[in-house]
This record gives sequence, structure tokens and C-alpha cells, in this order.
Amino acid sequence: MMALTQSQRNQIASYKIQIESYRKDLERYKLEKKRVSEQFASMIKNTSDSNNKRNYRQTKIAKINSIDNQIEAKKREIDRVKAYIKSIKG
Repeated sequence: MMALTQSQRNQIASYKIQIESYRKDLERYKLEKKRVSEQFASMIKNTSDSNNKRNYRQTKIAKINSIDNQIEAKKREIDRVKAYIKSIKG
């Protein structure tokens, strides 16, 4: 295996910074998911109207699914960038 050029090392460093940024995004998504879940749990608990409860539950599920999709997309981005780094390293 040949030594990496300075350009390749810089590119890898840039990708590693990108991965760290994506990991911070993941943490934000996880906190948002927890916040949304707690918020809707409280709303569901504090209403006696069954229509409201059903609507809150449906909205909660939709919002949580949306956040889960964002988390999965970000994980795929991390994997993609890791593959770029691997391809540079040969």
C-alpha cells in the first residue's frame, strides 16, 4: 500500500469532520424524539376527550416516524462517508 498524499489526508480529515457533524445531528434527533414523545404523552394523559387522545396518538406516531426516518438517513450518510474514506485509503 502506498502512503497517502497530503491531498488524500486532507480529504480524509474533512470527511471525519463531516462524520462528527452527522453524529451531533443524530444526538439532536434523539433529544427531539424524546421531547416529542414526552410532550404528546402529557397531552394524551391530560385530555379526557377520546377524539383528542386518538388524534394526539396519531400525530405522535407520525412525528416519531419522521424523526426515525431522519435518524436512519443520517446513519446512511455516515456509512457513505466512511466508505469514501475507505476507498481513499485503498
